[in-house]
Amino acid sequence: MRLIEISDRHIKDVTMFLIQNKLIFHPKISPEGTPDFTNYYGRDYILILDRNILTKLIELCIQGTLNDNYLLKVVGSIMFWAEFNGVRITAGIALNEYAYNLKDNLKASKENNIFLEIFDFYSPLQWLDLALGVKNTIPPITLSKDLNSYTFNVENDHYKMHYAEMLHITLLLADQQLNNTEKMIEFIKWNNDNLLFCQYTLIYACLLFSRKIKQINIKQTDEIFKKCRNQAWDLTYLSFWSTLYWEDSESNEVFLFGTMDKDLKRIFITTHEVNKNPFVECFGEDKGIKIHKEFQKIISNRVKPHISEDYLNRLIEIEEKNLIKVIV
Repeated sequence: MRLIEISDRHIKDVTMFLIQNKLIFHPKISPEGTPDFTNYYGRDYILILDRNILTKLIELCIQGTLNDNYLLKVVGSIMFWAEFNGVRITAGIALNEYAYNLKDNLKASKENNIFLEIFDFYSPLQWLDLALGVKNTIPPITLSKDLNSYTFNVENDHYKMHYAEMLHITLLLADQQLNNTEKMIEFIKWNNDNLLFCQYTLIYACLLFSRKIKQINIKQTDEIFKKCRNQAWDLTYLSFWSTLYWEDSESNEVFLFGTMDKDLKRIFITTHEVNKNPFVECFGEDKGIKIHKEFQKIISNRVKPHISEDYLNRLIEIEEKNLIKVIV
């Protein structure tokens, strides 16, 4: 075993960069992007990377550098921090997104082969040099074995649910007869009738309809479905991750999430703000209280719909047709 000596100052510099840029999240450990592992010591930590970070990590390892020094620091800091703290990294959801969008496993398999080799090919010092800006290159990776094939292009019920949600949210955005408060209430009604509720989707809808997050340009008709799919994947990361962290206070495995997407961070942070009503935070007191009362009324005596793959496929087909009628 080779011992590596790293100064406390360098460790602090990397940690402060991650904190200042809010890159690591967990509802209890890091609800605002500032990790605090109190009451979670001695666990087995696993960091889920989103597609944006994974793409830059793979690109860096193939080319040996990136054309953006900030992204070099992001990737280097995350990789050093994870290795130094014994945090395992997984990219399964990001590879699922890649393969699903391409309808092909080949390129995702290639990325996974590279990803699996990264941890043996590079040393923590190489990541540290990138994180500190000492260097801006690493050796391009050389795979040590033949490429293995993997299956990542699989149906994802979380994604399908969120894609249906995004189609209906976009349909409501295009409705000129409803104001933003009414659009939020109509979405809650539709969600109640058709799908399970996802806290992250509700917050996204709040932020979108109150114009506190990047808007969907409904005039770019050729881009609308692509934007719906992209946002559905963002919500998929959060909702799937929530099934892993939900009871991790009693589990040895604790799942963290790494992202540099500003909107995704805003959704997560707003969702986990303690003692704050998101409807009031987004729409103001009068409108927010009105929406909150309507929400409580709508979900009272709720009968959850039975969700199946066929059900989701039919719902998506209906929502796509409805949206086409409006935007064409």
